[in-house]
Amino acid sequence: MRRVIPTTLILLAVAGVANANTAEQWLEDFHFILAEISSHYANLDSVIEDRRVDLPGVRKRTEDRIRAARDDIEAQRAIEWFMSAFGDGHAYVRWAGPPAPAGAVEAKPLCQRLGYVSRDFGGINFGRLDDYVPIEDADAAYFPGGVLAGRTGIVRIHDFSETAHPALCSAAVAALQLSEDAQCESDCPWRVRLRTADLLTAALERRLKSLQKAGARSIVVDITRNGGGSDWVEPAARVMTPVPLKGSRMAFVRHPHWVSQLEQRAADVSGNERAVSVFSRAAKEAGKPCDRSGLWADPPKQPGCSQLVVSEFYATGFLPYAKPGSLDGIPNRNVLFNPSQYRYKEGTNRLPLTVLVDGGTASAAEYFAAILQDNKAAKIVGLPTRGSGCGHTNGGIFVNLPNSRGRLALPDCARMRADGSNEVLGVMPDVLVPWRDFDSAHQRAARAAAVLLRPIR
Repeated sequence: MRRVIPTTLILLAVAGVANANTAEQWLEDFHFILAEISSHYANLDSVIEDRRVDLPGVRKRTEDRIRAARDDIEAQRAIEWFMSAFGDGHAYVRWAGPPAPAGAVEAKPLCQRLGYVSRDFGGINFGRLDDYVPIEDADAAYFPGGVLAGRTGIVRIHDFSETAHPALCSAAVAALQLSEDAQCESDCPWRVRLRTADLLTAALERRLKSLQKAGARSIVVDITRNGGGSDWVEPAARVMTPVPLKGSRMAFVRHPHWVSQLEQRAADVSGNERAVSVFSRAAKEAGKPCDRSGLWADPPKQPGCSQLVVSEFYATGFLPYAKPGSLDGIPNRNVLFNPSQYRYKEGTNRLPLTVLVDGGTASAAEYFAAILQDNKAAKIVGLPTRGSGCGHTNGGIFVNLPNSRGRLALPDCARMRADGSNEVLGVMPDVLVPWRDFDSAHQRAARAAAVLLRPIR
């Protein structure tokens, strides 16, 4: 699951350019977007059935806004407004800025060249509370936390991607005996990433043990404002509980992007007849197009097909669950069970588990909350999550608009909850926290603590 930080649509206007495109050209770009959505938008069914969006209405209003636009900025905003109607953090248009000035390319260390950058959008600051004692050790740099009221262990996970930890990347580079000026081609970036992920998992396991040693009788994982991440979310969830977590059922769009992925998976597990059969059947389904362009007509025309195929496999791979170590020695075992590529100790934490979420919890972070909730391994507390769900697999499907400097992204997958619903609807907490939009950091922490410290049934 590739990380896409959920955000409102980003507008980067080209400085000094106005009316570079005519209304007809902007309409051409907009109709290009409609065609793309009509053929391979993973959450289109949810937009129609769950959100009940008036597709002909938003199409007409967008066209009217484009025709009335006085410059490119207003035309871009009309398209942004259209995309926002879907409420989907993985469906967006980004506008390119001016090209970078020509000049010498600055030499950068390997991890920086590979895209490892620290990022933390901030969670609940329990340090504002008098009865919170932080635990300061080496692992606090990756997973801040402490003990609340002498009994509740708090651990913050601000990002579910190993690429958010450049210091651990440097440690991985050293362990792999690579130099900082190495070219790192072929499978090198993946080896660095996997080693970094294992170091991150080990730090999380140590952090959970340190909380238990400090007297914690329960664990709270704060993933508020956590925008998502990578497949590292799998080992992160599994060290949190001894419950064997069954992965969510996977769904995919009918598109050549998935045909090639599924054919490759079938080839990778050639020794497993049942897995080959499942992936081969899925590849054939992915190759059957579904045109839903009639949905934009007034009244809309409902086609007899869906762009989304609910698969026989899971977000974890062919298998919904495998015990750690059970697939060791099997080639391409990650295709059978994706978490098997990582080193982790299932059930490092055996204390009662609570996950703290809010409207900034998105993408892979939603999967973390959903898989624990669906497997009855944790209580979810806070506010409903963002509703981004599954995003862009294997590089995603990104296309350039024909006239403007826009790049369209549409999610190509969906994860299905235990009740059959699409994770894009967001994760509803078991217990709500009465946060308000303008609460101070102290108020957010105090309101969370008031809920966390009372018995949760």
